[in-house]
Amino acid sequence: MKETANKEINKNRKGAIHLILVHSYSVFLIAIILGVFFDTLLKEKIFSSNIYQWVGFFMLIFSSLIIFWAQKTSMDYKKNINKRENKSHFESGPYQYLRSPTHFGLFIMTLGFGLIINSLFTIVFTIIGYTISKLFFLKKEEILLENKYGQVYSDYKKKVKNWI
Repeated sequence: MKETANKEINKNRKGAIHLILVHSYSVFLIAIILGVFFDTLLKEKIFSSNIYQWVGFFMLIFSSLIIFWAQKTSMDYKKNINKRENKSHFESGPYQYLRSPTHFGLFIMTLGFGLIINSLFTIVFTIIGYTISKLFFLKKEEILLENKYGQVYSDYKKKVKNWI
């Protein structure tokens, strides 16, 4: 009976983390939509040179690699969870440098997209969205992760600082 209750709590906690992530990822989509909408209304362009479109393109590639690396690290951890004595994956892959590499990648990707389409409002809304995501959604996620992993996650937070 107690085991079933613990499994249900862990299942709900996992669902809560995924729900928080979905909401925080949605912030970036909303930033793009709002940016494009306001740019069509006000027609504000920020760059006259095409060099910024190339910078944006390289930002898209770089951010895609970060996101792929983070997702692959998480999948590899889940596949090999039974083989590990230490049940933490926090210090492997990009997680040894960033606490939330997927969010950082989405931030860079959305900024790069804003540069490619020369959209002042997309860049502004991306910065606002990233701030909202960090302050609200990622803070909640870290509380859930601390509850789930305890001291292991607390030690990880001390080692790896949040970027931006």
